[in-house]
Amino acid sequence: MNCRQTALLERYRKHAAYPDYNQDLLRDVAMMRAMDVQERTCAQLRAATVLELTRITPFELEDNALIVGQYMKMVWEAGMEGRDDGKDAEILRKFGVNASPSEVRRRREAVFTGRPATGPGDPSSDMAESSWIGLNSSCGWGINEFISKGYVENHSVRGYAKLLEKGFGGLKADVEAVMAAQNKWSLGFVEHEAFYKSQLLVCEAGLTLGRRYAELAAAGGNQALAENCLAVENGAKSFSQAVQLLWFGHLITCAEDGINANSIGRMDQILWPYFEKDKACGACTSEQAKELMIDLAIKLYHDYDVQAITLGGARPEDGTTACNELTDIILDATAEFGELRDLSLRVTRDMPDETLERAAKLVLRGGGIPFFFNDECFIPALANRGIELKDARDYAPIGCVELTIPGKANSHAVSGWFNLLKILDLTIHGGYDLYKGRQSRVTCPKLEEYNSFDQFYRAFWENVVYYSHSMVYGMRRGEMRQKNNGPQPFFSLLTENCLEKGCDITARGAKYNWHSICLMGVPNVADSLFALKRLVFEEKAVAPEELRLALAHDFQNAESLRQHLLNGCPKYGNGCPEVDALAAKVAGDYIALMDKASEPGSGMFVHLFSFYENVYAGKMVAATPDGRRAWEPFAYSLSAAPGRDKDSVTSMLRSLGRLPHADAAGGSAAIIDLHPDFFGNAEDAPKLLATLVKTAFFSLGIGQLQWNIVSAERMIQAQNDPEHYGTLQVRVAGYSQKFIFIERTLQNHLIARYKHTV
Repeated sequence: MNCRQTALLERYRKHAAYPDYNQDLLRDVAMMRAMDVQERTCAQLRAATVLELTRITPFELEDNALIVGQYMKMVWEAGMEGRDDGKDAEILRKFGVNASPSEVRRRREAVFTGRPATGPGDPSSDMAESSWIGLNSSCGWGINEFISKGYVENHSVRGYAKLLEKGFGGLKADVEAVMAAQNKWSLGFVEHEAFYKSQLLVCEAGLTLGRRYAELAAAGGNQALAENCLAVENGAKSFSQAVQLLWFGHLITCAEDGINANSIGRMDQILWPYFEKDKACGACTSEQAKELMIDLAIKLYHDYDVQAITLGGARPEDGTTACNELTDIILDATAEFGELRDLSLRVTRDMPDETLERAAKLVLRGGGIPFFFNDECFIPALANRGIELKDARDYAPIGCVELTIPGKANSHAVSGWFNLLKILDLTIHGGYDLYKGRQSRVTCPKLEEYNSFDQFYRAFWENVVYYSHSMVYGMRRGEMRQKNNGPQPFFSLLTENCLEKGCDITARGAKYNWHSICLMGVPNVADSLFALKRLVFEEKAVAPEELRLALAHDFQNAESLRQHLLNGCPKYGNGCPEVDALAAKVAGDYIALMDKASEPGSGMFVHLFSFYENVYAGKMVAATPDGRRAWEPFAYSLSAAPGRDKDSVTSMLRSLGRLPHADAAGGSAAIIDLHPDFFGNAEDAPKLLATLVKTAFFSLGIGQLQWNIVSAERMIQAQNDPEHYGTLQVRVAGYSQKFIFIERTLQNHLIARYKHTV
């Protein structure tokens, strides 16, 4: 990076891309001003608040910035505390708000959490669950049987290509044309008028944002920057205008819906036409493009960052590689930037070796960036579930590994979380929940009452089906609630079919609508089922009641039994076909179960992914037959349980390859931990890692891989002496982070994962 960029990044390390003012208070002012217009719908109120925020925020130009614009506060947020002192009241009066800060917060809370006259679902329903949550949830819950959300915010990849083509002015003209084509007295117009007006408000917000920054740039004598900002009017005509307009679009997205996991999508495809044209006429060089990409990385900088960028992959038109010069430029810019950047590379057989090796070189630097997606798995997984082939070829991950179709889908990322290991725990103990100390909602025989493994498995699966149906019920309730209380007008504006249908994306306005479900615990369940099958039912080496009581008491006075379970049975992650087959069976059966629960316009797509909830969900699961102690974390996603994949990295990959990635339409995930000694001092280490990726994908059929190249000793060093070793970057769970920012329980889990040396 150059000196200008280094200084800019240093500022963002302290404040990110936020201006220095009271964000919460300005957001409250904006909402109060938006509420001055009576009878606005939720969608109109949300859009109007974004518009008011673009009007009243005290924007400023940063010195020597190539891209301008700063984050605004997410407008639709409840429960924020604030001061009630005279200073805040004075600021409110300055903006014409004659109410106390506490009254403003109360009104905001009422708007955010308001209930319609007829709400979704009945709390007294026999399908309602205490595990269900529908709104304003966060990670780190601890997941007992499951969690249903349905109401999903902060997870999107919007149709930014459309914004770059038309600008906010062109999008506004599209809305006006649709309105003008209808009879104002018609039922259709009356039904959809409020939606159209929410679209116009958000277009006006984008125009206001660009115009205000253009005025600042012109006043500062920077006419080129002013012209870039005015791309909001009719779309981008150059590469620099496209990047600026993309950033403005992201700012409006984050104002409407927050920063977390609202992602950019296939950036090398979105920006390529503008770069190709500029380079051909000499208006932009590769070096200038790289400088602009570094500036964009700086603008996106956060300590915790899942604003994902996707590179590579297939062309929607013909399926051939979409890699281009900009793909390599963005990889090089990421390397030069040096900080963590959420970056994914979609891999195809015909992609250039140089591009894959460039990405491998980045991974070898540490931090697990980028992560790799296999098009030969996920394109069929989506196409086989109703997504048109050309659209399936255009997929992109949201944040971590959740898949969507940019600008065409509402994929309700991480809408459901299912704790498969907990259901196994309940089945072993006859439905008794050792964590809660009471009977659960299911009743079944105890372990010693089954005559065969097949009989036990059927009971286990009946319980899986019961809780899964409750989860789906809760997700669909949450979706209905969001339709009433959480519309997203800008997301709708950039999503195909919403304008044509005249309805918000949360009201199934998108071309595609599905829910994504995280299936957690597959590796531990496979290990546990295999131990039961071999040691209890086949060899009868362990008495079933003895095992159940040992599990109930967390192996108290039964350590020899625990060691036998740990070491006397093969484990997933070591290439054992029998164990891997059980992992494949439970994953495949669950995908089939959710396919059966899918309905037109309401699909249920499975992620084989746990995020870091495997650590916290484990706190609710008693000891299990794989030798795991009570309340301990279980395996991350499809990675082996910590410390159990001890054979070799190729054996781990063989185990992974036996799972149904090509049916996991929500995405799959695994982290492979390699010791730095794995490659030794090999000069061709990038080529070796690239070959390993291609083998894993195209010979074994693995869907997604993340790589951690770090030793346990180095992480312990960073844990014990963060002042001197805290810059260590590691792959955590679908995202990367500096080790010092990771909660200690999760740090310990990362340390415990096996680091392959062969």
